[in-house]
Amino acid sequence: MSPEGAGGGTTPQAQGAEAVAEIWGDTAAARSRGPVHLGWQDSSLVMRECVHPRLHGNPYDGWLAGLVKRLGLPPNGHWLSLGCGSAGIEIEAARQEMFGSMLALDLAERAIEEARRSAAAQGVDRIEFGRVDFNRIALAPAAFDVVMMCMSLHHVAALEKVLRAVRAALKPSGYFLVNEFVGPRQFQFSDLQLAIVRDLLAALPERLRIDSTTGEVKRDYLRRSVEHWNRWDPSESVRSDEIVPLLRRTFDVALDLPYGGSVLHLLLEHVVQNWDIGQPRDVELFRLLAGTEDVLIRAGVLANDFTVMAMRKHTWKSRLRRLLRRGP
Repeated sequence: MSPEGAGGGTTPQAQGAEAVAEIWGDTAAARSRGPVHLGWQDSSLVMRECVHPRLHGNPYDGWLAGLVKRLGLPPNGHWLSLGCGSAGIEIEAARQEMFGSMLALDLAERAIEEARRSAAAQGVDRIEFGRVDFNRIALAPAAFDVVMMCMSLHHVAALEKVLRAVRAALKPSGYFLVNEFVGPRQFQFSDLQLAIVRDLLAALPERLRIDSTTGEVKRDYLRRSVEHWNRWDPSESVRSDEIVPLLRRTFDVALDLPYGGSVLHLLLEHVVQNWDIGQPRDVELFRLLAGTEDVLIRAGVLANDFTVMAMRKHTWKSRLRRLLRRGP
């Protein structure tokens, strides 16, 4: 997940932002050297068999490519990416010629440096990189055809400020695209959610449950305390539960594509590397897990913890509809 937060000066907020920047700078540096402990979406099996089909039906199109095709976005647009991290998605989008130019911003200077190195190594020259401070965010008005955030908005404490800035920065016909964790704040998952994950883990072969961080068999998901996250990364999922309501309040939603993760995210963390897309048994077991998650979500037992959304500025018609819904 790309780092986000606030910064500036010597205030407590600034000090917190610098700490978060260090954390995500370390992460970007570690990822540049090789694989790190993997999350559920770091697996081609998960993306091809679950996430991409849930989003747009094509297992080989990423979330962004699928949205670009579905929305019919022209390839010559000027884009902004907020919270780009080391910019793997942005660089791939440039290689696929999804946009004409992009400004990609992040809190962590070392992540930006890694992004510049990676872009240069791949011959990508249509992205300009820079640093963003979400407490003091200032974007040119009506400057961008697309603003995107991928796994970064849930690290933002100043949600209202950032969303207002994005809205103002969009051209009248522009789109705001997000791919986000929108589950429980600071990963405070419910007891029921954890119990379901624990029971499903117990039903799986041990070979699929070897934890990359401990070398031991994974038996449950450890829900760490709010105090832990405040010490380790105070930006982590700081207001994740408020993201969707605030997006709906600030923009007109063109597409809302929730894609689960309430079981798979927790169950597969640090063990997803054991699952081999080339092994039919692994694929079948994964499909069973994904189907179980689908059933639990459709039955209202669990909520979707991840979503992709495409949004636009309010029009006068949508404002009028909102006023009429409020009534006298």
